[in-house]
This record gives sequence, structure tokens and C-alpha cells, in this order.
Amino acid sequence: VSIRLYLILVLAMVSVSSTSLVIRYVTVVPALTLAFWRMLSASGMLWGYSLASSCGSLSPINKKLTVFSGVFLGLHFAFFFLGVRHTSIANATLLGNTGPFFTTIFALFSGERISKMTYLGLGLALLGVLIVQGSGINLGGEKILGNSVSLLSGFFVGLSYVFSSKIREETENLVYGRSLFLVAAVTIGVVSVFMGDSLLQFQKEHIVWLIFLGLVPSILGHNMLNYAIKYLTPTTVASVPLGEPVIATMLGYVIFSERVPFETVLGGPIILCGIYIILKSHSAN
Repeated sequence: VSIRLYLILVLAMVSVSSTSLVIRYVTVVPALTLAFWRMLSASGMLWGYSLASSCGSLSPINKKLTVFSGVFLGLHFAFFFLGVRHTSIANATLLGNTGPFFTTIFALFSGERISKMTYLGLGLALLGVLIVQGSGINLGGEKILGNSVSLLSGFFVGLSYVFSSKIREETENLVYGRSLFLVAAVTIGVVSVFMGDSLLQFQKEHIVWLIFLGLVPSILGHNMLNYAIKYLTPTTVASVPLGEPVIATMLGYVIFSERVPFETVLGGPIILCGIYIILKSHSAN
């Protein structure tokens, strides 16, 4: 893995982690509404930029694949937020971040060989997440609905990464990202209407945060992960967001002087170590 890719992945991890810091300013906005405008604003910015620059277009087959990938990405966000309604945030975070484990399963079914170092890195990252989220995790039967929905969100994002890997083989990231986010926004919008959430339930002062969510966590975050997925495996890229609770806690400490929980101090380095091992494993292969 080149230094440039490392820097891109670090940028993506920090950018994605900023989401939880923004949420506190828009607590009155329904979660699905936030997700919808996050995806739509990101798509709008990418489409606007692409009009001012010369870029290609999706091939007919990749148009179809992008629809699938966008639907799965939209379902990931929708199911994650729906899961939070019916289980604890710790449960939803743990189960919603199972993307790299699903991409590993998909790779095994497709006949790919997974290195022992990758398994080690995934195991360490999972251990770290369990330590960080441990006190709030309850996988008991009374939360089975929320836990199942959250697990499905991890499954959907894993599928989206697999499709992204295939599409990015021959498609520019800008061309892919603008359509991916648009399809995801439409998907979230459909789910929001079905659930009875209004897509217009926000105030004027919230608009800047909706744009921020589109620019930072989406374009500088998720879109940069899609850039990297052309050069790395889906499992490698999907493991990066596992560091989100660690980085979010660090940002909270730096920006808001929030107390850093002992669990994060203990489990955080283990998560980051696991992600690093996965990246080094890709380099070795």
C-alpha cells in the first residue's frame, strides 16, 4: 500500500468519523432525513463539479451495477438508523460495522484466498470494537429485531463494497460517486416515506450541517474509500470504518474537551492495529 493510499484512507476514516459530532447539532432532524440529504447533497456537489470538468460516463453494464450498489448503500444507512430505533447504539454500531466480515465471506464463496494476516487483523479489530462498545452491548432476545436490522445494514454495505470494487475497475471515481450517492438518496427517500418520516423536517440553521454531511463524511469519507477500492480489496477498504468510534472519540476530546472513556483508551489501539495489519496483509499479497 503506497503512502498516498495510506493518507487517503486516513482522510476517509477521519471524515467518516465526523458524522457523530454533527449529529448533536441536528437532534431534532429524523435520522433518515439526515441520511437522505447527506447522500443527495454529496451527489449534487459531485454532479456540479463534473459539469465543470471533463469526465467519462458509466458503461451500460456499470450503470446497472451502480443501481444495485446505490440501493445497497442506501439500505445500509436506512437499516442502520432503523436499527438504532430498536436496539442500543452500541449494538447498532457493532453490527452495522460488520461489512468487512461479510466481504470476507463473499470473497470465500467466490474462490478467493484470504491470508492468515487478514484474519488476524479482522479478529483484532473485532476484539477492539467489543472492548470499546462492550458495556453497552446487549445481544439478548428482547432486542432481536433491532439487532437483526443492524446486522442487515452491515450485510448491505458489504455488498455495496463488492459492487464498487467491480465498477471501479474501469470507471472514474467521480463518475461513479455522483450516481452512487444519487441512487442511495432515492433509496433512503423511499424508505423514509414508507416509515412516515418527513424529508423536509429541518430548519434553516440545519442546512449548513446537511451540506457538511454531504461534503465531509460522504465525499471526503465514503467517496475516498471508493477511490481506494480500485487498488485494494473490498475487505481491506471495508475495515477502515471500524476505526470510526475511536477517531470520533478523539475528535470529541480535541474539539469539545470530552472525557475519553477508558474502554476507548484500551480498545482503540487494538482496532487501529487490526486495521493496520489488514492493510499490511494486502501489501504482502
